[in-house]
Amino acid sequence: MGFVVGLCAAVAGNVVIGAGQCLQKHALNRLQRAHTSSADVGGGSGGRGEAVAYSSAVDVRSRSGSLSTGAPASGYGSSSSSTASARPRYTSKAWLAGLAMNYAGELCGNAVALSYLSAAVVAPLGIIAVVVNLVLAERFLGERITSNQRFGFSVIAGGVLCILLVAPRRPAPSDPAQLVEAVAASGIMGVFGVVCAAQLALVALIRAGRQSLFLYVLVASLFGAMNVMASKLLTTFGRLRLSYAAVPNPADVAFYGAAGAAQARPVLLSLTLPQLAAGAALAASIVGQESFRQQALGRFPVMRFQPVFFATFNVVATLAGLLLFRELDGWAHGLLFAAVFTVGISLILYGSRFLQRARAVVLPSHIKLHKENLGLKMQ
Repeated sequence: MGFVVGLCAAVAGNVVIGAGQCLQKHALNRLQRAHTSSADVGGGSGGRGEAVAYSSAVDVRSRSGSLSTGAPASGYGSSSSSTASARPRYTSKAWLAGLAMNYAGELCGNAVALSYLSAAVVAPLGIIAVVVNLVLAERFLGERITSNQRFGFSVIAGGVLCILLVAPRRPAPSDPAQLVEAVAASGIMGVFGVVCAAQLALVALIRAGRQSLFLYVLVASLFGAMNVMASKLLTTFGRLRLSYAAVPNPADVAFYGAAGAAQARPVLLSLTLPQLAAGAALAASIVGQESFRQQALGRFPVMRFQPVFFATFNVVATLAGLLLFRELDGWAHGLLFAAVFTVGISLILYGSRFLQRARAVVLPSHIKLHKENLGLKMQ
């Protein structure tokens, strides 16, 4: 029953996220038209200003499955002079409403699903938001789903299905003792320390000028995995707290141990120091993931960054969940899951490329343009 509840929560949350992303895309289209009109009136070189092209391309994301619809379009760098005069997206009420829907879908959908399901199930289901976004964009924004995109949907659906077939089905903790045991045995403090050290090293490389696609993908994926794991612990704790009043907080269990968690004393209101640190880590992971993801979208074409990020995020978040919560049922299940998961991620990565691939227009041979038709002299 818990698996069905979590699955429904993930599906519903990603539907809301996809609708919110479509609303954001609508708002950005309006901003683009308004800026284009003002540029035409204001002029520039030759009496016509340069309009800013907000990207309407599909932005396949991880966790969450959210889409970013505000990145500059492919071919526009983050330092473009034209973007400086564009009206900021956060001044649009429609864009803010879409952003609110994204976070509502995350908190009320994916976060709830993580309290019942493995991250290996929840993360790939984020592709539902992509599908919803494209369908609504075709219906209300006049965009067209091409044959390439339909093929991509089919391939991605096959990849997600592969993962769901072998994903861990171990029941989520149903009482405080199970939660305490899971957190105490997870070694989450050690994993958190390793991840933080890796993040600092990767960020230092980026700041030093090594701004490669791989570095941005890895940094954003690690931040996303931290977000997933923190959300899984907190939502499981919240779900059990509704039924059991004396559930130890996972942050206290991880820091003080199973026995010492009961002796933890609050330092601010009713929060202990580990709880405050866990909240700060969760906020930092959200900000860090979005910050580096947006930086990457400003430096690399969407179709290069997003499919790689979506697949890498799924790999990192899934491995973190399996290692921390020991969700695999023995070595046989582990080997089977690793093989099928690799196939599923490969299909998702392959299919995601087709979601952003424009259909090529091939002219019939009798109307192809030649230099002599244009009055140009042959060299």
